[in-house]
Amino acid sequence: MEVTRASWYRRGVVREPVVWALLTSLLLVASSARAQEDEPAPTPPAAPVLTPPRLIEAPPVTLPEGAEPLPEDVSVELTILIGVDGTVSEVSIATPIREDVDAMVLEAAQGMRFEPATRDGEPIPARVRFRYRISPPAPPPEPDPPPDVEGPPDATDPEATEATDDAAPPPEEAIDMSVFDAAATEELGVVAEVIRPEAGAAERITLQAEELTTVPGTFGEPLRVVATLPGVVRSPFGLGFFLVRGANFQNTGFFVDGFPVPLLYHLGAGPAVISSRFVQRLNFYPGGYPSSLGRYSAGVVALETAPPPTDSIRGEASIDLFRAEALLVVPFDEGRGSVAAAFRRSYYELLLPLVLDGLKLEYTDYQVRADYRADEHLSLSLFFFGSDDRLDQTGTFGGGTASEGTSTAFGYDFQRLIGRIDMRLPERVRLSVSGMLGRDGNSFTNAMPGTDGLRFALSNSYLALRADTQVPWTEELQTNFGFDINAIVFNVDATAFVPNGLGQYPAPAFTPQAAEVNQVAIRALAALYLEQIFRFGPVEISAAGRFDYMRYGDVSEVFPDPRAVIRWQVVPELLLKAASGLFTQPPSAFQTGRVGTPNLPPNRSWQSSFGAELTLPEHIEIHSTFYYSHMFDISRQTNRVIDTPDGPQRQFFVADEEGRAYGLELLIRRRIEQGLYGWLSYTLSRSERRRDGAEWRPFAFDQTHTLNMALSYAVDGWRFGAAFQLSTGRPTNTLVSTIYDADEDAIDPTFLPRGQRLEPFTRLDLRIDRDFDIGPIRGSVYVDVQNVYNATNNEGTLFSYDYSQTAAVPGLPILPTIGIRGSIQ
Repeated sequence: MEVTRASWYRRGVVREPVVWALLTSLLLVASSARAQEDEPAPTPPAAPVLTPPRLIEAPPVTLPEGAEPLPEDVSVELTILIGVDGTVSEVSIATPIREDVDAMVLEAAQGMRFEPATRDGEPIPARVRFRYRISPPAPPPEPDPPPDVEGPPDATDPEATEATDDAAPPPEEAIDMSVFDAAATEELGVVAEVIRPEAGAAERITLQAEELTTVPGTFGEPLRVVATLPGVVRSPFGLGFFLVRGANFQNTGFFVDGFPVPLLYHLGAGPAVISSRFVQRLNFYPGGYPSSLGRYSAGVVALETAPPPTDSIRGEASIDLFRAEALLVVPFDEGRGSVAAAFRRSYYELLLPLVLDGLKLEYTDYQVRADYRADEHLSLSLFFFGSDDRLDQTGTFGGGTASEGTSTAFGYDFQRLIGRIDMRLPERVRLSVSGMLGRDGNSFTNAMPGTDGLRFALSNSYLALRADTQVPWTEELQTNFGFDINAIVFNVDATAFVPNGLGQYPAPAFTPQAAEVNQVAIRALAALYLEQIFRFGPVEISAAGRFDYMRYGDVSEVFPDPRAVIRWQVVPELLLKAASGLFTQPPSAFQTGRVGTPNLPPNRSWQSSFGAELTLPEHIEIHSTFYYSHMFDISRQTNRVIDTPDGPQRQFFVADEEGRAYGLELLIRRRIEQGLYGWLSYTLSRSERRRDGAEWRPFAFDQTHTLNMALSYAVDGWRFGAAFQLSTGRPTNTLVSTIYDADEDAIDPTFLPRGQRLEPFTRLDLRIDRDFDIGPIRGSVYVDVQNVYNATNNEGTLFSYDYSQTAAVPGLPILPTIGIRGSIQ
């Protein structure tokens, strides 16, 4: 059986970005044109002449003898990047068929040669789709006919050649030259792709799930790789939160198909809350995210989902030492629609107590998805997913330093139902309308000997709607606009320690008393965004505005967020980029409720960045970015008394803190599908806080240096990988002295804020994969070891009740696992 090239179509030419000075002049020209409507319009400049690349050579691919046959008219679709010299510099699978076929096609694609695409006659890089159509095996040769029987026509006979021309067109005629809208080109990555982002984003790092399931230390979960990318510093215990560009955990948002979710990852180095088979791509914006998203003052992790590709009923199962999962996909209507379901359950709770006494962790997630493509202009989808996590720590945690009866437990769960309609309208206009229903719950309990237990439970209900429109007026001018609306109902059920009454002297209180707190709050959030993109020559400018109306507590106000991004393609190998903009995030519902501060303003940040992207030979890329972020109106907890028209009142939250963060992000990467690939990322950062104009102090999670390396090597069905992480320790409070308070019957400590840092963090992970093919079952077996040399990383310090003894809070120990994943179709 031979795999031959049959058709390919142009995916789009790399856009060349515009200068800062052009933005002002273009806006002046636009306003002048409105004032002079009666004057004849000038002749618009001629559009650039774009010539698509032309295939010269595509190596044949032949399946080995005995390989399982494939259905008729099957093709493997690739996404390839063609350089200015006509060679293929990047290649990835867009629509996989079968692992053995995909691997051979990928290897052959590296040897394809093209005449490069051109703009006004100048060669430029181009990203295209290429389809290898799989042909049935050639029939066996027929025996020679008897002498008196006329045989087949001689292929060298001109008349015979003319007679068979319609049945066997020359290869060049088999090329489909359908042109894709370059402005709407989707970029797909092989491993972790830092691509030229959409015009309204300062930087976007795109991960494609199918190619990231073998990174060491992730236990086969591609979304965990975000923690190794530039701009992200390490979070304690491998929590599913990210510390991005000097901001706090809650300042980086998680989105699924444009709607917010509380988390994308399970606790304790767990996997993503959505099966990787539903993940089309993950976009990580370390800062300067596009105006279509909002309400977070730092970065954004945006997940785009899609149905698992299949042309027949398909089942998958995976099991390892920590979890088990299953997936079923059922297509219908000749592949135009599909229904898929997945389920995953951990059994950490059976294993962790064996190595960490007093620590329990468990999680579950589930997804059901239905998709239908009515035609090439209309597609529909309905996606339901949910997750449940529980973490419980008893008093024995900390090596016995904590008193008996001490316990802490945390849990969260959420469900979402998202419906979406995607439409391709005339004149290349695209419209997407989607809605979401959801709920989530968070719980926290804490108990210490001699005090009432504390409890916090927050349940939220969501109703949301959004619409996004792209209008490409010309090759040089595009408008993006849309809206998103969120209505949220918060229900808080908690306990809190009762403070002393105003004007009272503190009375001796040996057992602090807790009181019930119950409240319901409604929050309304609505936003309009408008983005105008200008493209001229090698420069591109995006000027955008997002207008967020926020109604919560005593606040009812519109907050405008202006943003601008510029990119300049100096030469095909070098891109310069700069961005600046304002970002707004409302406070949490608990901070503005009855026991909070109803008029608490939102947290805001002004983010700016400048960087470059350099492409070198041998598939090597270097990306560097300098950034500065100034944060203001940062909320913090307090217990001060203020004067109000109703007399003195306690204020539990106040937004009087400001912050700043600045640094350098560097990514060096070798991108190749076969053989050696990987990346090295380094983040140099400084994050500080202050209030009332006081001296700047390091942020609680400030980490000066963060280094990550991930390398893999694939050969003959084997894949070997290693990942290493090194990070500066975060600041801690240094104990200076203690004093006994007889009234409270307690020891009062005195700390030097941010006096010392924890020891540096290091970790090495290793992974080995082996693919297998047994009849209709295909899959892989893997061994993944996290923290190979069992580094005892210190995550904090635990004090005894009288502060006379301390104990280090250990990080995660060595976690080896062996797993198997298989699919049947």
